[in-house]
Amino acid sequence: MGRIKTRVYEIVSSAQEGDRISFWFDMAIIGFIMLSVVELVLATVPGMLIRHLWLFFAVEIITAVVFSIEYFLRMWSCTADPHYQKPVAGRIRYALTPLVLIDLISILPYYLPLIIPGANFAFLRTLRVFRFFKLGRYSRSFRIMIKVLERNRESLFGTVFIIMVVLIIAAALMYQIEFSAQPEVFSSIPESMWWGIVTIATIGYGDMVPITPMGKALGFVISLIGIGLFALPAGILASGFSEVIKEEEEKRKGTTSRQTGTSTDEYQICPHCGREIRPEDRQK
Repeated sequence: MGRIKTRVYEIVSSAQEGDRISFWFDMAIIGFIMLSVVELVLATVPGMLIRHLWLFFAVEIITAVVFSIEYFLRMWSCTADPHYQKPVAGRIRYALTPLVLIDLISILPYYLPLIIPGANFAFLRTLRVFRFFKLGRYSRSFRIMIKVLERNRESLFGTVFIIMVVLIIAAALMYQIEFSAQPEVFSSIPESMWWGIVTIATIGYGDMVPITPMGKALGFVISLIGIGLFALPAGILASGFSEVIKEEEEKRKGTTSRQTGTSTDEYQICPHCGREIRPEDRQK
């Protein structure tokens, strides 16, 4: 049973590169994810659901069964991983990981009506769109994005904090300037914060517009500040992506070099004995 559990975990978690069964399992799950999301989108088209009710119902049932089996297999086999080997505590830790939580959220709309009969959970159908995030297991770009966000979270939080400070100051100033001229528009600082966020983001919906000369001048200044502020997280993310992609490429080249025995700046593999030859050994 232990070997079976380990093998199932290797398949569902893509733990072994080059495993054909794991590859086709991943492709099947990706296909069902795309099918489910397409079904969710088309079901909102007027008349589409009524004309093809049996087809939508069949897709919904099939995807619910597939994703439920996938979730069960993941939860059952996760104890094969040393990080989650405890039967209860390990499974709880595994269930609370982000991607497994997304797995749970994606199947909840099917089971909550059964658990609580009579309750209206129609709004939960929209949660199935979170299945798109399940693709993160199979997307290198998604994994890189998560790594970039984790590595630069302090810088990004700092940027968000600065934006919030500027937003509150801008809203307070605009409220003081425009309240006497437009009391129904800039009626409070919280109301003025809507103007502040669309101005800092340089969206400018036009539903709240200053009409006094000082208000227009402040709007001009805040717009310029907003351009600079929103360039900060873009620069942080661009730099982070560049660093992570460079590391991934170096890691890939290192792996290839280890397999082929070709030379790199860090090591070389002896083609006869398989021993790693480091730069200092080559100098001797």
